[in-house]
Amino acid sequence: MAPQRKPKKNVIVQRQSASYKLRRSLGAFGTAVRKTVFKDPIALFLLIAAITIASTFFSLLGKIEPSSPGRQVTLTQVAELTAQKQITRAELLDEDNRIVLTTATGETVWAAFPASGASTSSLLSRLTTAGASVDVNQQVAKPTNRILVQFLLPILLLVSLFAFFMRLSDDDGSGGIASFSALNGTRKKKTERSVTFANVAGNSEALAELKEIRDFLDDPTKYASMGASAPKGVLLVGPPGTGKTLIARAVAGEADAEFFSMSGSDFVESLVGVGAARVRSLFAQARAVAPAIIFIDELDAAGRKRGAGIGQGNDEREQTLNQLLVEMDGFGGDAGIVVMAATNRPDILDDALLRPGRFDRQVTIDVPDVHGRYDILSLHAQSKPIDPEADLNEVAKLCPGFSGAELANVINEAALLTVREGRTLIDQKTLEEAIDRVVSGPAKKSHVLTAEELWVIAIHEASHAVVTRAVGQTISAQKLSIVARGRTMGTAAHMLVDKDQVVRQEPDLRRELISVLAGAAGEQLEFGVLSTGVHDDLHAATSLARAMVTAYGMSPKLGPVTIGERQGEVFLGAQVQEMGQVSPDTLNLIDSETERFVNESIAHARGVLTTNWGSVREVATALLEHETLSGMGLEALLSGVTSMPLVARTAAAAAPAVDDATVDHS
Repeated sequence: MAPQRKPKKNVIVQRQSASYKLRRSLGAFGTAVRKTVFKDPIALFLLIAAITIASTFFSLLGKIEPSSPGRQVTLTQVAELTAQKQITRAELLDEDNRIVLTTATGETVWAAFPASGASTSSLLSRLTTAGASVDVNQQVAKPTNRILVQFLLPILLLVSLFAFFMRLSDDDGSGGIASFSALNGTRKKKTERSVTFANVAGNSEALAELKEIRDFLDDPTKYASMGASAPKGVLLVGPPGTGKTLIARAVAGEADAEFFSMSGSDFVESLVGVGAARVRSLFAQARAVAPAIIFIDELDAAGRKRGAGIGQGNDEREQTLNQLLVEMDGFGGDAGIVVMAATNRPDILDDALLRPGRFDRQVTIDVPDVHGRYDILSLHAQSKPIDPEADLNEVAKLCPGFSGAELANVINEAALLTVREGRTLIDQKTLEEAIDRVVSGPAKKSHVLTAEELWVIAIHEASHAVVTRAVGQTISAQKLSIVARGRTMGTAAHMLVDKDQVVRQEPDLRRELISVLAGAAGEQLEFGVLSTGVHDDLHAATSLARAMVTAYGMSPKLGPVTIGERQGEVFLGAQVQEMGQVSPDTLNLIDSETERFVNESIAHARGVLTTNWGSVREVATALLEHETLSGMGLEALLSGVTSMPLVARTAAAAAPAVDDATVDHS
């Protein structure tokens, strides 16, 4: 018996989706029409004119149609009725080329006849002889109506509708085709600004630099008396989420100046010249209300290097950049205008933008250190009920490398979890759970792992913890977990640090490399094979080892040189040029040195694990029982780990490679 086909529900869903989209589009169009009509008198006038022209058109359309009352007959039939004297009245419609007749029985008929000719005169003469009442209607208004309907009114209707829709597409009501070059940015009034320097934490150096901008806009004479001029442009540089836009809003809130905000993509359109026109309009508005601040977010969208890559560049974007360069160099320091911009890719900006006289001050806004993280957490926790026993300082240590946006998300996630669990205070445990959610996602409580899988994960994570402790990583505590989150099966070594290390030497990177590869080494010792769980570790280790070889000059065979393309280069032409300067022999040597670094590190990790294998099994067993280990419990388990510090290399003699033969397995 053939299986029955299930109804195709997706077809119904698609139809419903299409109808829903149509209704939503019509609703959005109606809303746009109402807003435009109410705020723009010219648009209201154009709409009324279009409606009036359309109604006049349709009313006149009926009047120019030929009149056709009654039944149509031929001219032969008309001649026969005339001969029989059956016609009592006849009306000649001159413009319609028709004759309307009324018979003796009261019936109305009509017939078409030529526009001119002897036959028409003969027919009218016979009708008159037969005693019929003959009338000629010249239809004087029809030629005028026909011209209106066929030519004038359609043109007027199209023009009025085109003008109305152009006003409709223009958000600020300036109208006409000029709306393509209209400014789409926002201008914040002084009463609308609620962000000040008090709302910014973790970037004290950046705030100190930007306070000068505020002071200059408030009192330019203070700097003029010393012969100093404020920077014309300030470029905020930093990774995403570090608060570049927030700091710009704080400067605007602190300064008694107008604030214009736009994105770099707002300048770029498909029409050549539109972006340049928008730049001119922006600076013209700013000069009119100076003192003012112009803030351009994501500057790299409009300020990318000209002529980069293989082939020609984007003419529109380059014209926009050229106009921006001209405008920034076209006003003096006493104009009361400061241009601020934000980007996380300063390496791809055009060099002309970064020269003195344009963006002549660069303020770096980096991820905060442990003290900055504490300040940011405290700032966001002010409006939330935090348990008095919760230690934000410990939470800050647990978030190395977090940006300001991620720290704000940690506090918000903790508040959401507290509400979900029906509690009134955000405690330490909830804050730590919020960190795990931000890093790896929510826990997969419904994802059931087998006992064998759990043991593999436990050995992997325990190996990370033991090796990290044994090689001398400078940490104050760790946190281990075998709870699956997001795409990960477990979390190893959330490291709590007392201070962030900015400059790291080669031994520091080697210790990190050994710690990263510890999970793979532990799986090799316990099971003799690797699992798919080592994928991320191997990727991170390979990237770190290659950077040590090519970027940091830590390979004895290659020496202290930088090889290959710059990290993060996005231009294809530059990549081809850079890679073309590296010989095949050097590329092979880079691969071999990277492989050697990785092999030495995993061999050292195996030696450490062999010496401390009892501690590894003890930690793994505790992980299976408790799922998460941290604090005093984990510290007690790791207290018996035998320290095996890394021997530092020297420039005179490199340490021999560590392999299984040199590892102490006693």
